[in-house]
Amino acid sequence: MATITDVARLAGVSKNTVSRYLNERGYISDKTRRAIASAIDELHYQPNQIARSLYTRRTNLVGLVIPNVEHPFFAAVTSRIEDELDSRGYKMILCNTLHSTRKERQYIDMLTANKVDGIIIGSHSLAAVIRIACGSATVAALTAGGIAAPVVALDRYLADGIPVVASDHAAGGRIAAQAFIDRHCHKVAQLVASGRVRTPSNLRHEAFSNAMRLNGITCITHELQLNQFQYSTYIETAKQVLDEYPGLDGVFSADPVAVAVQQEVLRRGMSVPEDVFVYGYDGTYLAEAVFPQLPSIAQDFSALAQKAVEVLLMQIGGGEFEQLQYVVPLAKG
Repeated sequence: MATITDVARLAGVSKNTVSRYLNERGYISDKTRRAIASAIDELHYQPNQIARSLYTRRTNLVGLVIPNVEHPFFAAVTSRIEDELDSRGYKMILCNTLHSTRKERQYIDMLTANKVDGIIIGSHSLAAVIRIACGSATVAALTAGGIAAPVVALDRYLADGIPVVASDHAAGGRIAAQAFIDRHCHKVAQLVASGRVRTPSNLRHEAFSNAMRLNGITCITHELQLNQFQYSTYIETAKQVLDEYPGLDGVFSADPVAVAVQQEVLRRGMSVPEDVFVYGYDGTYLAEAVFPQLPSIAQDFSALAQKAVEVLLMQIGGGEFEQLQYVVPLAKG
């Protein structure tokens, strides 16, 4: 296994210079940087992360806490966050809570105990005890044992002072509404996440409902249960909605729920979109995997990941974020 001495010898520099390069300390010429980088690559050198963290007081680890990695939205955004962090020299610790408040608490404790540099939280559960404290008007930290880790909320409102990164859901609601208006729908249902979850996506539901009302279209809002992510439960919800609200000619929801509704509509011998127009949200692979293909408003998962990581690393670097809510435009097309 290559050592820092081997890297220094091959690059033709001192061990101290290699150490400064690895820890990003002090001036190093571009020529020397290239020589060290080339030596590291040739020798497949892996720095001692424990020693490095003691020196820099950083671990280059970031935690990601999500409720269900199998859910298409979280699967898509997780892969892109990991890729974004990797491109910036960080490794990600994935915490898949499976809707458990107990696991959320345990994961938060584990992340802080391992001194991660920051945490991105997309948790759904209300009772997660994350001991959030605001260090100042512009810096939010999750504290444990004297360790402060910056926090960014992904599509969730966690607490005052915690920055939130989310898509432009209000625009999504308006775009979806126009699709139902153009199809001359009369009675539409939108299936939404539990109202107990404080999330920017509620802006989508409000924009959609308002547009329906202004255009004289009956709009029924049906809430899902808290932490309802299993596809089998979406099928049951689809059956319930179609039974309770006869005469529906349109349904709007996130992709997995919309796919379940479409499946149930077809099972009942009706046509899509002729009898019931079903419209999705998220733009995940599910929309293209079904027949007929589900029209869906696509979130820009890469842009969401980039902004979440950008805001988190800004805090890690000691910077101040400019705002508490970052709205990411929807994907084009």
